[in-house]
Amino acid sequence: MGRDQPEGVLVAFKRRPDATYVEDLPAFRRIIPYLIRTRGESTVYFPQRIEVDGLLAWLEETNEGRPEAERITLFHVLLTAIARVVKLRPEVNRFIVGRRTYQHTDISVSFVVKTAPRDDAPETEVRLVFTGDETVEQVRDLVSSRVESKRATQGGSDDRLVDFFASWPRPALELIAGLIARLDYHNALPEALRQAIPLYTSVYMLNAGSIGIDPPFHYLYRYGSASVFVAIGAIRKEALVDERGQVVARSCLNAVYSLDDRASDGFYFARTAEVFRRLVADPRLLEKPDINVDEVLGNWPSHA
Repeated sequence: MGRDQPEGVLVAFKRRPDATYVEDLPAFRRIIPYLIRTRGESTVYFPQRIEVDGLLAWLEETNEGRPEAERITLFHVLLTAIARVVKLRPEVNRFIVGRRTYQHTDISVSFVVKTAPRDDAPETEVRLVFTGDETVEQVRDLVSSRVESKRATQGGSDDRLVDFFASWPRPALELIAGLIARLDYHNALPEALRQAIPLYTSVYMLNAGSIGIDPPFHYLYRYGSASVFVAIGAIRKEALVDERGQVVARSCLNAVYSLDDRASDGFYFARTAEVFRRLVADPRLLEKPDINVDEVLGNWPSHA
């Protein structure tokens, strides 16, 4: 019994309400968080170009005759694809805290929205939780409900939390930020506080294309649990070489992924990014909730 008690205490210290401890990691991946200690040090950037002529044709066909409130947008497709990818490729839903690797118990995506379509309107953050099986229509309804709720109330619990602390003096804010980090490090951050901070999420997404710009190479947040930041740019015509060797104009959007390299390896994410590219390029694949990675990728990359 004496030997079992320390083991039980150790297991208890590894528990988190939002994630499960990953036990079966290779030795190298268990050591990496001690050598590369922060997300800032371990961030790698992965740019990707996605041809979207097929997506645009699908959107036009899908939205034909629909009222404005029922229309599907590029943003809805992107969110659906992200959630599906996280379900199909669960290692991207991992994060590092306290030098340990954890697996999120849900699939969530956070993003920023304007509370009103004006330059001076404040921004608020939205965190949506998915199963990964949602259709684009279900994601559209979820987005509409949450965004309208946030705008109607001029924010949410996260905004009230920020407003409460914003006027405090710098030493107090430094103390609070440090306390949050230490509590999180030891898996002792109160769940109510974690739920109020949208940085505790699987993926943080920036739809830079909504304001007509290209995607930035964005940093990963020091706080929270997002090991993936996805920045999506505007759709533009680009010159590409087709299968016949001819230069053609194609509609493309560019994405930039910021990744915590400690959470998963590069080859795993390369295949993950290719799954995302194919789901966005052909959203008909998202209509199949039971689709698997082999159906999406085939033998990609065939030269490996």
